[in-house]
Amino acid sequence: MKTMFRIIVCITLLLVIGSSALAQDEKEQPKHHKSGHCDTTEIDMPGVRVAHIGDDSVIIYINKSKMDNFNFSCFPFCQKREKYRGHWAGIDLGFNGYVTPDFNMNFSPKDDYLNINTARSLMVNLNPFELNVNLIRKHFGFTTGIGFQLNNYYFTNNYVMLKDSATLVAFKVKDKDGNYVTLKQNKMFNSYITLPLLFEYQTNSHRHLNSFHITVGVIGGIRIGTYTKQVYKNTGQTYYLVDDAGNPILSYYVERPVVRTYGSYHLSPFMLDATLRIGWSHLNLWATCGITQLFQDGKGPEVFPLNIGLTLLSW
Repeated sequence: MKTMFRIIVCITLLLVIGSSALAQDEKEQPKHHKSGHCDTTEIDMPGVRVAHIGDDSVIIYINKSKMDNFNFSCFPFCQKREKYRGHWAGIDLGFNGYVTPDFNMNFSPKDDYLNINTARSLMVNLNPFELNVNLIRKHFGFTTGIGFQLNNYYFTNNYVMLKDSATLVAFKVKDKDGNYVTLKQNKMFNSYITLPLLFEYQTNSHRHLNSFHITVGVIGGIRIGTYTKQVYKNTGQTYYLVDDAGNPILSYYVERPVVRTYGSYHLSPFMLDATLRIGWSHLNLWATCGITQLFQDGKGPEVFPLNIGLTLLSW
């Protein structure tokens, strides 16, 4: 943390020095004192001194013994906060997954099409707005807001799901020669508008930079879009969906390599996840676990979303 702080100090001071050099019309200029080969510039910050070496180099001296009264408000992300602020607004990156009711990620043979490549199943949360309510002395508060959740489930097996069946079913693919097809890509995408209800405790009520936080709550959502995507190696031919015995169920013609099919796929129209967020300073790790099922009851396998990730950018 001290190293990061020093880096921020150095970058900010360089920006300050560069700006002052360009602003020639300012009436007040920093004081300069020549000492040997160095031209020392006085900066109005306790414990900091800048020395110019020649025309294009500087040395920044930092006296740690005088940093206790350092003015943090000079630096971005270090300003003193006047109000309670939670940890919702920002951009999250994470991994999608789902589990059975007994928290198992291994599925029965009839649900083999659900197996996913977790490393590729990335999700993004875009949370543009948050509303905070201080409950106890800026250390404990309530946060809500709005967000958008974008999920990707990359399947490992070569099944194609049907969007308009009575219940969710999936079939393997054969080409016109009767050979099983290996898809270059096979995934399902869905998106939600989300609404969080979060309670958070923070150790430092004045600055995020030096504060531990832990957040618990729920996130509700409404599904706004779903599609599946398959990428084929060969185009301009007819493919067949076949049952476990290899018998054709239906056929379809593929003209382009990428085939997107929009539909609900019996996904639940609403979601409700329990969530935990924990971190220090601007580092924030999070996890969510579904309270409601991913698919509609009785229309698809009984699985619950399980996602983990970190916050890339917060505001």
